[in-house]
Amino acid sequence: MRTLEKKYSRTERIVAKAKFSCWVYMWAVALAVLLGGIIAALWVFRAQIEGLFGNEQVKILTDANLRWALLGAAGVVLLTVLGISISLYSRELIVTEDKVVYRKGVAAVTNIVIPLSEIRIVETEQNGIQRVFGVGAVTIISDAVQPYRIKGVKGADRLTRRLMRQLGDARKESEGRRMQLQLASRPVPHK
Repeated sequence: MRTLEKKYSRTERIVAKAKFSCWVYMWAVALAVLLGGIIAALWVFRAQIEGLFGNEQVKILTDANLRWALLGAAGVVLLTVLGISISLYSRELIVTEDKVVYRKGVAAVTNIVIPLSEIRIVETEQNGIQRVFGVGAVTIISDAVQPYRIKGVKGADRLTRRLMRQLGDARKESEGRRMQLQLASRPVPHK
């Protein structure tokens, strides 16, 4: 169980929670293909490339140098995958009956709590590739100074609909309480 679920499930009912998509690993795959392709092309065509420079005494594209380049590229790709994994694990988004809670960070943790009564607009943004993978960005615009944009949300449309439904329910409940207070504060006519 994640941190926010542990904290809020004891005191409040969690209505929805966001899942973050692993499609962002495609960046690491693309980086691996790009770097590996460049090094493979250098390895295959090294004689022609060195022939272009004409200096036979200086051979830069040796087997040893290309192996080090390949090892360096693998290190860059592994660090990218590690960074993406930490980023995915360190984000949580839940919706309770009266607020949205977003948590991000590992060493320096940021918690953002937005009361449903302050939310004005919830947007979902997706490009063509994100639509294929079923992910998107959810932007929450509230009475606060800045909008909150949360990227990489799996089923962003579904989460937005659920959030708007919960927002409507919270507003109806708030309106009902307001009406009860108005009725209770009215003076009772004496006969």
